[in-house]
Amino acid sequence: MQTTKITWQAGEELHEGTTELRAWHNFKAYGNVGFRTKEDLSIADSMQQWFFANEKRIYALVCDYVKQNYQELLEESEFLDVFDEDSETYPTNVGEVSEADMQAGDIFKLMQLSAFVLHHPDKNAVGMVFECAWDEEHGFGIVIQGDEIISQGFEQVVYRSL
Repeated sequence: MQTTKITWQAGEELHEGTTELRAWHNFKAYGNVGFRTKEDLSIADSMQQWFFANEKRIYALVCDYVKQNYQELLEESEFLDVFDEDSETYPTNVGEVSEADMQAGDIFKLMQLSAFVLHHPDKNAVGMVFECAWDEEHGFGIVIQGDEIISQGFEQVVYRSL
């Protein structure tokens, strides 16, 4: 990813950054990719520098994790129950999907990136929020610290303090 301009707007609890990004590597964006943080905006530049210096590693970690754990995520969601003989496809936030799509596990078709949640660079961590075909109501969140996935679940998991 080339260095991207992030325009920050201060909030009471959560600061939001907007970009023109419509994708991140092979992930399409759900709208434009946003950035969020609870950190003081005086360190926004250093958070952004940390992110761009680490984004290839972050991408590899999230892809590996979701691909390795996809079947478990799908089973927990009970999403496959929506398919029946009358309907071969189902409309989702990320587009129309079929049972075959869901079984194939093409994460780039089934997930769209909504936002990154940046933490203080000393924490060496980032959260990611996805819209996903298997849980439209809660989305999917993942937190990476160092070279480990330390938390995954509904979108809200990315906002917990580290």
